Amino acid sequence: MTKRDPSSHAAAGITVAAIADAALAVIRISGVDGLTMRAVAERLDVRAPTLYHHVRNKSDLLDLVARNAFDQFTADNAAYEKLRTIDEWIALTRSGSLELRAFYADHPGLAGLIQSKATPDRDQGDGSRAELIRVQIDALVRLGVPEPEARHLFEVTARWSLAAVVAESAEVFTEGLDLFLYGVRARLVDLVS
Repeated sequence: MTKRDPSSHAAAGITVAAIADAALAVIRISGVDGLTMRAVAERLDVRAPTLYHHVRNKSDLLDLVARNAFDQFTADNAAYEKLRTIDEWIALTRSGSLELRAFYADHPGLAGLIQSKATPDRDQGDGSRAELIRVQIDALVRLGVPEPEARHLFEVTARWSLAAVVAESAEVFTEGLDLFLYGVRARLVDLVS
């Protein structure tokens, strides 16, 4: 078996998804502050210039991570497409928020990065983050929530969850989440009644 030339991106088989996965692995170990093109390249066993075929600089790398950070949450997408009641939406949002908190806890600084990239139209782009946002908003609309209100409720829920991730205790986060979702549920019931 011949060893491939690590300077050749074609020989290395580098994909945007592989770069995003490697970047998340670096963040898991070193935090967002430790994310560098060199660290990602080492993780992929290539030279840093190879990455420039896909990302121009660290800013692009951070955008790529923010867009594709939620690839592992695809099961949630299917579940949101199947739900039929407000209580199912609340339950799924609760379990997803708890998973998200654990994910952020394992990736220091990622919540801040995602928060900094939050825009009102973030479901219009590409990547797993946009897909997850779209299915959550679409689920609310299918439940009878007017689309502008569905977007607003999603935005409030997402921003609360991101802000609450800093809670040092999982118990505090869970209790706050339950109280928050209790209020969201009451509002949803009023909207669809």
